[in-house]
Amino acid sequence: MPVLAIVSVFAYAGLPPVDLDQALAACSVDPVHPLPILSADQKQALRDGEVVRILNQHKDQPSTAVGLALLKAPREALWVACQDPHAQVDPSLTEFIVESRGPDRKLWYGYFDLPRPLQDRQWVVESNNNHRMAQKTGQRCWEHTWVLEEDGLERVRSTVERDQPRGITLDHLDRAIFTPTNRGSWTMADLGDGTVLTAYSASSTVGGLIPDWLVARLAKSRLESVLRSLEARANTWSLKHYRAGHEPLAAGDGTPIAPFTN
Repeated sequence: MPVLAIVSVFAYAGLPPVDLDQALAACSVDPVHPLPILSADQKQALRDGEVVRILNQHKDQPSTAVGLALLKAPREALWVACQDPHAQVDPSLTEFIVESRGPDRKLWYGYFDLPRPLQDRQWVVESNNNHRMAQKTGQRCWEHTWVLEEDGLERVRSTVERDQPRGITLDHLDRAIFTPTNRGSWTMADLGDGTVLTAYSASSTVGGLIPDWLVARLAKSRLESVLRSLEARANTWSLKHYRAGHEPLAAGDGTPIAPFTN
């Protein structure tokens, strides 16, 4: 289906049910991080409830690990589960917002506690929502992206020195390696039948003595747990946490998500 036809199909409210192929087509409209083209077997695996994991090798850039699944949860709850600053995504990972640059443009600090003798890793990324995709697909598909802020560590120092958010101290900043590459995205397309095509994409290099090929393989191996835990968190934690009084989180088009009431 041509792109213009996709736009016309999705350019009205109500989100009537669509099939997987239509949802994938919607996600091809103006993405920052295009999803991989899936084979017939991979599409069938998604329909069967499996997580499809793909490792894309690039000649002159870090590999990209992509996980896709059809998750059974409200898309807004999934969106909250992967972006709310109060969420605990991984016990080894500490994250907090350093700076708000708009309703859905944030500067995040991340710290990954690695087992000794490996040196811990840290990064600073700017996250944003792809308003063009949301608008051009009539809200069918949302994309949330992040990219490394190369000079971001200096922006973090004053915040850490003053507040020590989530237990991060200046000692953490001084001893951890700053990752040279970190970018990725969450992409979600509502099928309108209670399921959401959800894709997690991540490209990173961690520097130090850990080879990039090992990082890529480890990232791919974690994709299923990342997506399954997101689904569980959306159906439990998100619905209880994101209530009246919570600071609004922005949807894919930048408008506030209404608090959950049931």
